[in-house]
Amino acid sequence: MGRPNLVVVACHDLGDYLGCYGTPVRTPNLDAMANQGAVMENHFSAGAVCSPSRGSIMTGCYPHTHGLMGLVHRGWELDVDACPPMPTLLREAGYQTHLFGFQHEHWDARRLGYEELHPAAHDYADQVTPIFTQWLRSKRGDGRPFLASVGFSETHRWALNPSHFRREEYEPAEPADVEVRPYLPDIPEVRRDLADFYGAVNLVDKMVGRILATLEETGLTDKTLVLFTTDHGASFMHSKGTLYDGGTKVALLMRWPGVVPAGERCRCLTSHVDLLPTLFGLLGVPVPEHVEGSSFADAVKGKRDDGRRYVFAEKNYTNYYDPTRMVRSHRFKYICKGLRTCIFDFIIPELELCPSGFRKNRAVFEFYSARRCKEELYDLGADPGEMDNVADDPGHEVTLNEMRAALEAHLEATNDPFKNLRNDIVMPARSYESLRDRKRV
Repeated sequence: MGRPNLVVVACHDLGDYLGCYGTPVRTPNLDAMANQGAVMENHFSAGAVCSPSRGSIMTGCYPHTHGLMGLVHRGWELDVDACPPMPTLLREAGYQTHLFGFQHEHWDARRLGYEELHPAAHDYADQVTPIFTQWLRSKRGDGRPFLASVGFSETHRWALNPSHFRREEYEPAEPADVEVRPYLPDIPEVRRDLADFYGAVNLVDKMVGRILATLEETGLTDKTLVLFTTDHGASFMHSKGTLYDGGTKVALLMRWPGVVPAGERCRCLTSHVDLLPTLFGLLGVPVPEHVEGSSFADAVKGKRDDGRRYVFAEKNYTNYYDPTRMVRSHRFKYICKGLRTCIFDFIIPELELCPSGFRKNRAVFEFYSARRCKEELYDLGADPGEMDNVADDPGHEVTLNEMRAALEAHLEATNDPFKNLRNDIVMPARSYESLRDRKRV
C-alpha cells in the first residue's frame, strides 16, 4: 500500500471541550471519529496562544526553537530554515500540499511549503468546508498522496464582537446544560458564555462530519489519515493565554482504518511537539534530527507505550512580555515565571471584555486569588482546577524540587533562553536583544 493522504483539521481555542472528552456538548461526528480511531486523553499544547502552538504542531519543536515566541500578526515569524514545517517536509517526500482556510504560522503561507492555497471568503468552518469537500470530489490533485491542512477560525470569539462567540449560524446550548469547570465561577454570565461557545463547537462538529462523509463518498476513507486538534485552550478565564490545564490541555483525535485501532483511548502524556514525528512515523517519512518531540505512533496503533513522564509548555509574548514555563506530570503541575515580580497575570483583551471576564463582572474578579508569585505547584489529583498553589507547602517540598529539576533539564536540553531570565527582577537588555533578533522587523 502506498503512503496515505493526510488531512489535518485544526480549529481555534477549543481546548478539550468535546463529548468524547466528557463535556456535555453536542459533537456526534467527532465522537464517532473518536470511536473509529484513537483519542489522546492527555494531550497538551506547547504554547499558550495561537502562533506559538501552531508552530509546534507544524515543526515538532518548541516555540523558543522554531521562532514563533509571539503572534504572527504582531510581527513574529516561523524560522522555516532552522525548523522546516510539515508541508515543506512532506512536499519533499512526494506529497502535494494544500491549505484550506486558516493558518497562523507565517505571514506568507507559501513559505510553509504549501503548493496551493484555497482561501474562503472568511475562515469560518461552514465556509472553508465546502471548498475542501468540492476539491475532494472534483480534483484531488495529480495522483500523489496529499496533505490537506484545513483551518477553521472557530471557536475563537467572534471577530466582529470579540466579547462573544455568537453568530447566526450557531445554535447555543441551554445554559442549564453546560458544564462549569472548577476553574470557572458558576454564575449566569459564565453559563451563557459557555452556552454560546457550545454552539460554535457544534458547528465545527457538523463540518467535520461533512468532511468525513465526503472522504467516504470519494472512496478515500481507508487511504487517509485524519487528525483533528486545536491550538490551545478555550477563550475563558484561567484558560487561553495561561499555562493552566484550561489553557494547554487540548483535544487530539486520529483516524486511519486498518492502522489505528477503533476505540483506542491513550492515557499517556503527549504534546503538540510530538505530532510531527508521530505522523511521519505513521506515514513512513523520515523524521529530521532537529525535531524536539517524540513519536507516540505505537500508542496510537494500540501498542503499549508509557509515553512521556512530563510535558512542557511556554509563554513569551502576546500583548506584553511575560516569560513563563510549565512542566506537568500525570499528577502535578509546576509553573515558573521568568520575572521576580508580576503586577498582573496575562489577560488578553477578548477576555477582559467578555461577559464572563473580570472587567464586566466583579463575581469573576473575586473568584480568583489576588496572590502573585514566581512559582506555582498544583496537585492535580486533589485540585484539578489549579486553584490552590501548594508551592510553599512543606509537605510538597520533595515534589517541588523534582518538578524544578525536570524543568531545568528541559531548559538545558532545548537551549531555552528562559534559563537565563528566572532570577532577574527585570528583563536584562542583552536577553531582550537576543529574543528580539528572532522577531521579523
